[in-house]
Amino acid sequence: MKHNYLLLTVAILTATCAKTPTPPEFEKDARIISISVDNQQVVVPRDDVATVLFRIDEPGAEFNYDINSPQCQIALRIKGTTRQPENFSIQSIVPLQDEGIYEVRLQDNGTCLTYKNSVVIGLITSRAGYGTSMITSGAFEVISSMSFAGISNFYFSKELNPSLKEDVQLDVASGEDLYESVIEGNIPFWLEDLNLKASFTSGNPVKVNGVVQESGKTVQDFSRPVEYTVETHEGTVLTYTAEIVHFTGLPVIIINTENGASVTSKDDWMKATIRIQGLGAFEDFPESETNIRGRGNTTWLWPKKPYALKLESKASLLGMPKHKRWVLLANFMDRTMLRNRMAFKIAQSTSLAWTPRNEIVELIFNGRHQGNYMLVEHIKEDKNRVNISDDGYILELDFHFDNEIQWVSPHGQSVQQAGIPFAVKFPDEDDITASQINWIKDYIDQAGAAIYGPAFKDPETGYRKFVDMQSFVDYWIVFELCINHELANPGSVYMYKDKNTKLFAGPIWDFDWGTFSYQASPQARGNLFMTQAIWYKQFFKDPEFVALVKERWNLLKHKFDEIPAFLDAEYERLSYSAELNFKMWDPTEDKNMNGGNLINGDEPLTYTQAVERMRTIIVERIQTMDERINAL
Repeated sequence: MKHNYLLLTVAILTATCAKTPTPPEFEKDARIISISVDNQQVVVPRDDVATVLFRIDEPGAEFNYDINSPQCQIALRIKGTTRQPENFSIQSIVPLQDEGIYEVRLQDNGTCLTYKNSVVIGLITSRAGYGTSMITSGAFEVISSMSFAGISNFYFSKELNPSLKEDVQLDVASGEDLYESVIEGNIPFWLEDLNLKASFTSGNPVKVNGVVQESGKTVQDFSRPVEYTVETHEGTVLTYTAEIVHFTGLPVIIINTENGASVTSKDDWMKATIRIQGLGAFEDFPESETNIRGRGNTTWLWPKKPYALKLESKASLLGMPKHKRWVLLANFMDRTMLRNRMAFKIAQSTSLAWTPRNEIVELIFNGRHQGNYMLVEHIKEDKNRVNISDDGYILELDFHFDNEIQWVSPHGQSVQQAGIPFAVKFPDEDDITASQINWIKDYIDQAGAAIYGPAFKDPETGYRKFVDMQSFVDYWIVFELCINHELANPGSVYMYKDKNTKLFAGPIWDFDWGTFSYQASPQARGNLFMTQAIWYKQFFKDPEFVALVKERWNLLKHKFDEIPAFLDAEYERLSYSAELNFKMWDPTEDKNMNGGNLINGDEPLTYTQAVERMRTIIVERIQTMDERINAL
């Protein structure tokens, strides 16, 4: 049997505890004279024991070393904690012939083949109520024989990999199977090439596909999992799967403009190229020509810019249906980076015909990392988006009033102005005719007159002749649940209709300002607060509309109850991205464009605190809406 020795020197002034089944009295003020650790590492065999020696400096001192006794005074502790090791334990403690020297026998618990812990031996000198409770040895490492034979250290050295900005240390952790482990970690910067030289420590030869790997010399492609194997002296094959999170783990969009020029206009398109690295989650998109320009109103004025993209030809990006037009949302003021993502998820749970599909990405712009962005389908007429014919219309209600074709309907109410501002988003301004403009204006006027007319509840001649009730109910539910006051402004509020259909509400858009927070809408706390926005004051006077609100809410609530779990998963997925994003951008700058006041209220928080706050508000909001809607 191979022995490993650790010498521990301790002095105990007075000790009356003996190896006896009855609880002894313990000395209150035992103290350490000196500690010496001769052996830094102990290897525990799978089917045998390893031994550690410790010595009491005062040979005549008595203490309980019976490991089976509840009064035993010897214990193992993970260094720096009060926790005992999980994968190995003390089998027995026996005195040796030399007085004052004791042998601690460590055994493997059979729970894991590979482990490595830094531990100390503790001598309990008094129980609760007696003051000082334990004196400890210096730390030493306990490692399983399999870990000793296998890979116990794995890293990428900058010296051997010049593309790295710094050394990258990875963790070797146990897998689900006893003979399988994972090598995991994060390379926290973007690399075009993941062919790297790994450095590692192992007691036996390491192979990939039967080929021996040389530490610090052999190159592997880490853009996909790499499986390493080690055969121990006993013939056991250990497997280590290296699964490296590259950058943030999110897809990466790489855009380069002509001559590296900055995008400075929301009106003028610039030529550029785009390619996407799916990082295993999506298919890569090869380099293609595109056009790019800025977009947004207030968001365009912030330092982290949002962009509009127009590809040369229709293409599928990140698994979304083919189209030319796409948007990159910056979400600058959103500490959670998830407000729009959560709103889209909620809307997708309803009957709204189309909600923009989206994926969260990293943006590399002209060779510089710009941070976390959201690639979103642009609101356009298309069979896979707003599915209307060339005779249909997409309308936007927006108080900014900065569209080419726009007017104010006198029917309804807005926070920002008298009447409701309407704009035509489709057909495009270059394609729409004067007769088409007049037709849709007339339709909106008729709808408004019916909504505010004396017979507005009449199913044949009232508002239901003009608007699709269910879409307007579900649209309202989304705004209420997300605490989005823009329905009342109104801003980024959309409706659409085909030539021979009613007017439908949707799709949703732009849910990053004040949502999932009471900062901008304190009146929402404990209440429904959008029941008077635009046309809804009239709608809620109709018992049939109210009945449909109750019906739709109670039908959809079980889906909304799943939203917190979705948030939890997204929080974990975006953790690497958040760390890098908020090193570059400070969301608290949004107060400079809001009268010195924060917009969402979570901008000074950490990413974790902001997401926890959002989760609490979502759960609370679901409960509030459930109570208030069913009480209507």
